[in-house]
Amino acid sequence: MVRRTGRAQPGRCKKLSGAGQWWASGPAPRDQRKKDTDRWGLKDADIPEAPKHYEVWEEHWPALELFLAMRTQWRTAIGMAGGQRLGIDYTSLYGHPKFARLDYDEQDKLLVQIQHIEAGALAAFNEQTHLEEQEAEQRQQVAEVIEKRAELSFLQEENQRINVRELMNVMDLPPDYRSDGAFVA
Repeated sequence: MVRRTGRAQPGRCKKLSGAGQWWASGPAPRDQRKKDTDRWGLKDADIPEAPKHYEVWEEHWPALELFLAMRTQWRTAIGMAGGQRLGIDYTSLYGHPKFARLDYDEQDKLLVQIQHIEAGALAAFNEQTHLEEQEAEQRQQVAEVIEKRAELSFLQEENQRINVRELMNVMDLPPDYRSDGAFVA
């Protein structure tokens, strides 16, 4: 991440949540564009390059530094479906020396900024989990379709075998069964 000089008017902390999303996406943001262009047969030159850094306002830098210092202090819930991050462990945040040295007003301001970064990171983590769940569901659907087609193919072949056997049985009948010209099955 890159520090950017201050701005004239403070905004709604979109940069902070964006920084959290960028951080949670990994060293390089998860970029589906390359995969999509390969799938559709497009040229690589048409794809703009993914950003290698994320700019943060200078006034948010202390919050970002503290968030990165707390990056290993996540509360998680582990269940049968896997783990999920719930948020930063605030008891360890309150005990961190960078946070404890500040007065209450600065702590409140910093806490709000850290919560915005945390919200962005949680959104990115949830999106990754959602994408993984969608991919698993798609694999399951493809497996079911393949299984149904294999079963349908087997049933069609079995019906053809039965029809051939019936036809052979009719042809092998003695001549006195067909004396009146009626079809016997």
